[in-house]
Amino acid sequence: MNKTTKDSFRTIIRREYVKAALIPIMIIEVMLLILYFSINFYKDNKAKETLLKEAKVNLSEISKLETEKINLELKQISQFARILQSENQRFFEQPDRYPLPAEPPILKIAANGSMYKENDNGGSSIYYSNLIPFTSKSFTKAIQTEAIDPLFKEIKELDSNIVAVYLNTYDNMNRYYPFIEKTYEQFEPGLKIPSFNFYYEADAIHNPSRGVVWTEAYLDPAGKGWMASCIVPIYNGDFLEGVAGIDITIENFIKHILRLQIPWEGMAFLVSKAGDILAMPPKVEQIIGISELKSHTYAETVKKNTFKPESFNLLKNPETSQVFKDFLHSKEFIEESQIKGHDFLLSKYPVEETDWQMVTMVDKDILYAPIYSLHKLGILLGIIAVFFLILFYAAFFIFLTKRAKKVANDLSSPLDYLIITTSTITSDIPPILLNPVGIIEIDHLLENFNRMMQKLRSVYDEQEMKIAEGIRQLREKDHMLITQSRQAAMGEMIGNIAHQWRQPLTSIAMMIQNIQDAAKYGELDKKYLDEKIKRIMEVISYMSKTIDDFRNFFKPSNGKQAFNICDTLDYALSFIRPSFEHNNILIETQCDQNVVLEGYPNEFTQVLLNILNNAKEVLVERGIGQPRVYIHLKKTFDKITLVIGDNGGGIDPDILDKIFEPYFTTKEMGTGLGLYMSKMIIEKNMNGKLYAQNTSDGTEFIIELYE
Repeated sequence: MNKTTKDSFRTIIRREYVKAALIPIMIIEVMLLILYFSINFYKDNKAKETLLKEAKVNLSEISKLETEKINLELKQISQFARILQSENQRFFEQPDRYPLPAEPPILKIAANGSMYKENDNGGSSIYYSNLIPFTSKSFTKAIQTEAIDPLFKEIKELDSNIVAVYLNTYDNMNRYYPFIEKTYEQFEPGLKIPSFNFYYEADAIHNPSRGVVWTEAYLDPAGKGWMASCIVPIYNGDFLEGVAGIDITIENFIKHILRLQIPWEGMAFLVSKAGDILAMPPKVEQIIGISELKSHTYAETVKKNTFKPESFNLLKNPETSQVFKDFLHSKEFIEESQIKGHDFLLSKYPVEETDWQMVTMVDKDILYAPIYSLHKLGILLGIIAVFFLILFYAAFFIFLTKRAKKVANDLSSPLDYLIITTSTITSDIPPILLNPVGIIEIDHLLENFNRMMQKLRSVYDEQEMKIAEGIRQLREKDHMLITQSRQAAMGEMIGNIAHQWRQPLTSIAMMIQNIQDAAKYGELDKKYLDEKIKRIMEVISYMSKTIDDFRNFFKPSNGKQAFNICDTLDYALSFIRPSFEHNNILIETQCDQNVVLEGYPNEFTQVLLNILNNAKEVLVERGIGQPRVYIHLKKTFDKITLVIGDNGGGIDPDILDKIFEPYFTTKEMGTGLGLYMSKMIIEKNMNGKLYAQNTSDGTEFIIELYE
């Protein structure tokens, strides 16, 4: 035995016994676990590769199949358009050969000078622009073209995708089926029909082949919203009598796309040959960042061509992801791309009839969901296996320890009498050395005993050192936990600062926009500019003060100060009033000017801004007619009550109790911290209450404070 490392007889026997029995088994089990997780990792990667290959093939086939379905429907509409062209041209060649309906039309001249058809006899409505003076020939044409209404009606009823069939003539007459009441109110009185895309795109210059033409998406003057038209020229010999068309609304395209059954929760949208988005479902709207124009509120008559904004053109919109632009120009029909941090599988296929393209998107996270699920299951099974192995080895270790102890006791029984002689040693290990007695066997045992005592003393001192080291490490751990706690609080504070700055930044942006508008319309002068710059500097100063306020937010030493609630309310309204006026939102205030409170005016201002901005967003998002926000402040005895209400339709009762929870939000880009922070400021820092309740037509936020 090496004299520099001494152990007791029992210790050596137990240690070596356990090592020889336990360590080899543990090494084997660890190797098996490593092999298990490695195989799972390799298997998952191979499965993802295989699934991706199959998905590309399937998505290509599905895109092709669904596109061909759309193409077939559009071809059918194009065929209807050719029939419409043929019959209209025959009519204009020999109008007298076509019978008129039993109920003749009643034609009248409106006060604005345009001709219209007063009675609905089952046929089309008529609008005749007053750009060209009416003659008997004009009235004859309006009456004779009643003969083609049955064809219009039949085509409209043959296909559910069709919303209207019409004929526009060179002299600004519009025959439109189904019937529209009072066309003189719907159309501009001096409307020049040939100047619109649904006419000139089929004329001799733009369509020398005289075939079928599909228009880009445009705003329908007849009041049907956003649509695309299949148009054909109507010639009488070489003279262009007019253009006939079939309308399909963008909303119908979207319904069609929503009916597409694309695996892996795939999404599809239609793009014109110029890059305009013709139709897209809500999921694609979220990814691209714009909302589809399915309908339109006609505040006035349509006077000129109105196409979709440039933001709907994937090739022209600077904010559109470069991925879409590259993919539309690419010769590849399927690609893997990353959009807004998500990996997508993109597929495209042309609609031959219109030169449109149907683009299909599949989120790879959803595609790989079954593999991810199996991967998690494999990890879970591995963890369970590790847990049971730990339990097994714990039990096995106890068994081995007991077994080793028994063997050690059996082998060390000759030393029992020495244990008896040292039974008085209880709390410490004194430096006792036993003298030899003259018996060889006993003397050897005594020598070993003396060595053992010295070793025990060393072990005792070592344990004291380990205990001291353990205490030191625990103190360091406590210090680390305190540091981490402070860092977490700092992280939350920084997140709150980011949230608090959103409204001031919005105010600055709106004031800058106002300056731009004033410059654009010649209203910008030095006084106006100085006023706006002063207001912007006030907001920037407020944002600067916000940092100091939040830095001391969680410190109990953050001092309070007296402030007038009405003045603070006016200060908050000064930031958001332009936004409210821009959205025609009425602000009503009833405020007791003498109410003064001890508290934190800057934080209280932010509470008001959070609630008022939420009210504004609800009113704008829901399109409330005559939107209104009211603010009532009253004081009774020692209680101050501030009520902020709106007529925005209220909050879903199922989530009313959750709106003050951290990170709970119903907004697409919300953080869920605004109302949470507001409640903390009112209830923890100002010893008040903040709660919400629904009213008959909206929501009220009630702040209760005590002097």
